[in-house]
Amino acid sequence: MSRFIWLIRREIWEHKAIWVAPLVVLGCLLLLVVTGNVHLGPIGAMDTSTTFGNLPAEKQVKLVMIVYIGLALVVYMVMGVIAFFYALDSLYAERRDRSVLFWKSLPLSDAETVLSKFTVAVVVIPLVALIGALLAQLVVAGGGAAMLETAGVPGGIMWQPEALLGAAAVAVLWCITAVLWYAPVVAYLMLASAWAPKGPFLWAVLPPVAVKVLELVVLGSRNVGDFITDRLFGLYRLLGSDQQAGAHGPDTMIRLSDINVTRALENFYGSADLWLGIIAAGLLLAAAMWVRRYRDETS
Repeated sequence: MSRFIWLIRREIWEHKAIWVAPLVVLGCLLLLVVTGNVHLGPIGAMDTSTTFGNLPAEKQVKLVMIVYIGLALVVYMVMGVIAFFYALDSLYAERRDRSVLFWKSLPLSDAETVLSKFTVAVVVIPLVALIGALLAQLVVAGGGAAMLETAGVPGGIMWQPEALLGAAAVAVLWCITAVLWYAPVVAYLMLASAWAPKGPFLWAVLPPVAVKVLELVVLGSRNVGDFITDRLFGLYRLLGSDQQAGAHGPDTMIRLSDINVTRALENFYGSADLWLGIIAAGLLLAAAMWVRRYRDETS
């Protein structure tokens, strides 16, 4: 176990973007707070005559929680980009600089190496993202409270335990869900990283695109394209229905306040796509281990 932990620590040392990226996001948010440029999405124009001011207290708290959840989504998207490029470069980089020959000379199995990199992508990076999201919520809570007080609305609404703790709970559950949902994508990127002789990005992107185009031309169907789109963006169903998420007009905030994130998460965990994807992730990881083990690194 200590050997596995050291492998994870090595990955964190070598990939500083894992902890630098959330610090940059927090720094930008703090700068916005200091300069008074905090915007709170659908409740940004704050005075007692607005729709927000006329909503019941429980609706206001729900909207503030939605803002915090959206803020967590922004942090998760940034760290998702970091995880994408990390997984894509994880097994290719050691072949590019031939350091793989050194690591293979040590008493380390291919399974340990691949699993340690996979753990960084699906555990360490999401955990850093979660911590960054929670800190970002606190930063925006302080700036938003000051902004509300300036507009004549009690700023204490931003510090309501129901909003902060509710958003934190959703952020934790959302993080776990994202890890499970994108596990096969990470495993696929690692397989492409282990296989690609050059340009792992092209090896990862071109095959599914080619299959999608071939299916469209030959069969006239879009099943592959729909599958890829759903796997990449299906997680956004957690934001609520398309009608609610795209609502416009004077009742926009009322519709947003009615989004049931918990129910969406429950439905998501009950989907077969989620659990079939986890099985696929295991198979793809096994393939990445096999490729790393039998690939000729001297050529």
